[in-house]
Amino acid sequence: MSGSQYTLVAVLIYAIGIGLLALLARRKGQSLESFAIGGRKDNPFFIGLSLAANMTSAATFVINPGLVYLYGFSGFLGYAVAAPAGIFLGLIVMSKKFRQMGEARNALTIPQWIGQRFNNEGMTRFFAVLSFLQITFIVLIAVGLTIVLSRVLQAPYPLILFLVLAFTLSYIVIGGASIHILTNSYQGIIMSVVAVLLIISGPLFGHLSLTEIFQTLKSIDPNLVRPTNPNSLLFRDLFEVFIANFLVGVAIICQPHILSKALYLRSDKDVNAYLLTVVVVGSLYFFVLFSGLYARVFLHGPVLPPDQSMAAYINQIFPPPVLALVTLGILAAGFSTLEGLFIALSTIVSIDLFKSFLQKRFAFNESVVEQKTLLGTRIFLIVLAVVVYFLSVWQIEHPSLSVAIFAQNGVYGLFVATFWPIFTGLFLPRIKAWVPFWAGTLGLLVHFGMYYGKITHYHTNPGVCAAIALLVGGLIVLVFYRAGGKS
Repeated sequence: MSGSQYTLVAVLIYAIGIGLLALLARRKGQSLESFAIGGRKDNPFFIGLSLAANMTSAATFVINPGLVYLYGFSGFLGYAVAAPAGIFLGLIVMSKKFRQMGEARNALTIPQWIGQRFNNEGMTRFFAVLSFLQITFIVLIAVGLTIVLSRVLQAPYPLILFLVLAFTLSYIVIGGASIHILTNSYQGIIMSVVAVLLIISGPLFGHLSLTEIFQTLKSIDPNLVRPTNPNSLLFRDLFEVFIANFLVGVAIICQPHILSKALYLRSDKDVNAYLLTVVVVGSLYFFVLFSGLYARVFLHGPVLPPDQSMAAYINQIFPPPVLALVTLGILAAGFSTLEGLFIALSTIVSIDLFKSFLQKRFAFNESVVEQKTLLGTRIFLIVLAVVVYFLSVWQIEHPSLSVAIFAQNGVYGLFVATFWPIFTGLFLPRIKAWVPFWAGTLGLLVHFGMYYGKITHYHTNPGVCAAIALLVGGLIVLVFYRAGGKS
């Protein structure tokens, strides 16, 4: 069989597996809480595996390795060492306390948690609206999956993109967060096998030692093996490579589909097992970015656009049966995060905006409100999929260097705004609501102001814009908390 035939069979097996899990989740029944956070009945190991899969999407298996392909070892150090170090530190510091406070308040979303913590419904609605910035990251994943599948299956990308979104939508509508944990566990196991294959692919299938790989990279461009790359747009100095990515990593956990996983857990004891799983499995996934260096060595000819490089590399380096398995792993990586983002965003819209509207404007009893909210959630998911489809087509045809830049700019803005409200809400019990609100809001303005105002040469890197915005927000908290911002 050809590579595309092997891959088609693998994709069909994967789809059948997901379908069976969706039916299993459906049998559990579904309330608004179970749709949002799964009813807090899942094993912490599987929740940790789910989060590791969520954090390391098609961005980690396709898009970011493409930037390592383009810019070299500095990209690996920034995205696979500095950023994960910040992510793991943020999760370790914040998860347990976030779960405790969320359970006490029965919060199902991050905007709801913020609003309840500061006793301010306006903050809930404000951060719920800001959560729409996550659409940019959904687009990144949809684009990554579409590029790989269309190349391997030799099918037109509009058709593949439609099938990717329709498939994701169908099993989420059936199962909600219950299917999310089941499928992420299934996907996480596949991803772990494929991560190992990608990490060893250069020496194993390309028959070059690591020493030979680095020597070849150095002969192409000495900057490809240095810890910084002054000719890049993202990794020009140590601040860009290490400090900015570390700060971004700490704050990036404030995305709804990441930190809210702590709300799935039953107890503090579960948090420890959950965090251990995330760190071990997540580290394996992030190391996949090293395969971007292999791609630069084995792909000859003109330098490819970064978003296209990993699809070309896996097609060239792997024999057909292994290519099918690797494609399956990339699918698992993409779908695991795609479904998490769809569930997180639809839950925020339904609970923090739609349900609140129904409760205030109509005299429905609670069961009717819940039924209508679940219906509204499903309708929103369909509308969201349509929006993502057209934005993805635009990004495939007109990327700005990489779809990663589009996604980073949007989603980094979201966590710049939410980080200080969450952090101060956890660790400064006497802080007044207006201090973190303005820290987040002004940080958001700094982030977008630097990027779109083209302020300094760092404006090309959304990570640096976000890091500076976080530091500005921290300064605002420090100054105003001491100057009357506490009760």
